[in-house]
Amino acid sequence: MNFSPFSRDRDRPLEYYVMVLHASEARVLLVPEGAGWTLPHFTPAVTDFRRVRHINEHMRAQYGLESVVQRCVAHRDDPGSASSSRVYVLKNRCATTPLPRGGQWYSAAELDHVPLTMPEHRALMRRWLQASPAATVSALQAPWVRQGWFDDAAAWIQAQLAQQHIQVWGPLVQERVWALSCVMRVETSIGEVYFKAVPPFMTQESVAMQEVSRQYPDLLPAPLAVETGRGWMLMPDFGGDSLLRVPDLSRWQAVLRRCAHMHMEQARAVEAWLARGIPDRRLPRMVHLTEPLMTLAARLLAGSPPGLSEAEVADLHALPLRLHLRCAKLASYGIPPTLIHGDLGGNILVHGERYTLFDWTDVCIAHPFFELTTIIDTVFDDSVLPHETHVRTPLRDAYLEPWTAYEPMERLVEAFEVSRPLSALHQAMSYMWILMNVAEDARWELERGLVMWLRHLLPSQQPEG
Repeated sequence: MNFSPFSRDRDRPLEYYVMVLHASEARVLLVPEGAGWTLPHFTPAVTDFRRVRHINEHMRAQYGLESVVQRCVAHRDDPGSASSSRVYVLKNRCATTPLPRGGQWYSAAELDHVPLTMPEHRALMRRWLQASPAATVSALQAPWVRQGWFDDAAAWIQAQLAQQHIQVWGPLVQERVWALSCVMRVETSIGEVYFKAVPPFMTQESVAMQEVSRQYPDLLPAPLAVETGRGWMLMPDFGGDSLLRVPDLSRWQAVLRRCAHMHMEQARAVEAWLARGIPDRRLPRMVHLTEPLMTLAARLLAGSPPGLSEAEVADLHALPLRLHLRCAKLASYGIPPTLIHGDLGGNILVHGERYTLFDWTDVCIAHPFFELTTIIDTVFDDSVLPHETHVRTPLRDAYLEPWTAYEPMERLVEAFEVSRPLSALHQAMSYMWILMNVAEDARWELERGLVMWLRHLLPSQQPEG
C-alpha cells in the first residue's frame, strides 16, 4: 500500500515489548526487571512495524527461543508522548527450550498477582491468554494468528520445493508480518525463495500474478507454486534493485511506456479479468461508492490522531457531487478501463535492461491514468531523482504518448489533470475496502494511509482543472 508505515520522530526512543506465548500451554513469558516483572523488550534498529526478522533474531540471541511473530498487537506512537512503544505477539516454536535466566511462564490467573513494570500490559496479556487456541479466532483476523498456521505453511513450502526437486539449504526465515501479508524466505539450491500469504479477501494477487507472468514473462517471473484458496504463493527471488534507488529519469520513462502498452493491451480483456475475481473500480463503480465512502470515513476517522478534524470531515461530506462530476468528465475522454497494478511506484525492480513489477495485492480494473497519477503525485521527491528538476512532465508524457492512438496528446494531458483527484479517491476506496475486511484491532495499521488519501481529496489539495 502507498503509505509510510509510521514515519516516527527519530528523536523519540522506541521500545519493542515481546509477548512470547508458550508452545503448548496458555502461558506468557515474563522476565525480572528491578522489583517487578516485564515482557522481554529491546530497542530495535528497524522501525518499520511490518519487518520482523530482527525480532526473532533478538529472541534467539538473547533468550535462546525459536519464535515466529504473529502480529503487532499494541502501539504507542503519539507524537505528543516522550517515547514510543509496540507490543508483538510471538509463538515459541520449541517446547523444550530452556527458560531465560530468571524467566517464568505465567497463566492469565497468575498475572493478577505479579507486579509489572508496565501495568498497562496486564490486560493485553490476559486477553491473549484467555483466547481459545482453537477456531474461535475472528474470521477477519489474519490467518497467521491461528493455531498451527505456521506449521502448515512450512510443510506446504517443503512439499512444493520437493516436488520441483529444489533442495532446501537453510532455515525458514520470517521477514514481514502485518494485517495484509506474511512473508518468509528460505535459501535453496536455486537461490532464495520467498513465500507470501495474504488474507482471503486479497487472493486476487496470485490470480493476477499467474496470468501476468504468463503474458509478460519479461515483466514478472512465474510463481513456483500457488494455492489461491489459502492465499499462498511461492516465488523465486526476483533480484535487481528498486527503481526508487536508481536516479535515472530515462529508466522511469522506459518502464512507464512499457506499462502504457500493457494497459492498452489489457483493456481488451477487462471482462475476462473481472470473471477471475479481480476487483471492479471502474468510474461507474466509483460514482456509486463515493458518498458511502465519505459517510463511513467520517464515522471511523473523526477525532484524535491519526484521524480527521471537524473541518476536514465537513469538507469530505461536501465532496461527492464534485467528484461525481469529475468522474463524468474523465469518462468523456476515450480512454478505456484496464487492469492496473494499483501500487506500482514502489514495486518496480530493475536488473540490466529488464524490469520486474511485483506485489500485486492492489490489482484491480480501473482507469489507467490512476496508475500514473499515483506515481507522479506521491512517489517522487528529491530523493528519487535528486539531480533532475521538473520530472513530472517528462514522466507524464512518456506514459501518455502511446495513448495517442485513442486521443490527441492535448486531450490526454487534460484527462490526466482531471484524473489526479480521482486517483486519490480510488486509493481511498482501496483502503476502506481493506479496513472493512480486517479485524477491528488491526485497523490502526492502515488508518493513516486512508487519512492521507482522503486529505488529498480536500479542496485545498486538489489541482486546478
